Amino acid sequence: MNRNLKTRANNGFTIIELIVVVTVIGLLAAIAVGAYNKVVNDAKVTKNLAFVNTLATAKALFVADPKTTPALISTFNDGPNGNFAMIAPYIRVNGVQPTDEADLLAKSGMPSSVKVTLGTVDDSSFQGSNPDQAPTVTGYGL
Repeated sequence: MNRNLKTRANNGFTIIELIVVVTVIGLLAAIAVGAYNKVVNDAKVTKNLAFVNTLATAKALFVADPKTTPALISTFNDGPNGNFAMIAPYIRVNGVQPTDEADLLAKSGMPSSVKVTLGTVDDSSFQGSNPDQAPTVTGYGL
């Protein structure tokens, strides 16, 4: 009888026990990867919204500036994506003013593949026909 107990104590884990442990670890890993991907996507959405908000605020400050004339607003609306320099003085990223759109993307931590569309500003008070169009950001993997 003493002999059977000694043999049984040295067997270790059964294959079934090992399969169960590996399966549980696999399930936990799958859940962790899914949670990580959700956090990453939520962070990208938040970063995009903050970036768009920064651009919209810069446009609003440009229009509200007493030095901004109707002619400047009209010039901006004629080609908003080519006139980033007109709103650049109203943007600060970590306390620094970007020099151009590529510099803004770099300072904001956005990849260079991101496409920014500034949109027009409302010029109806100057007998213009452009509505206020919100900026958009595309190409950030969302």
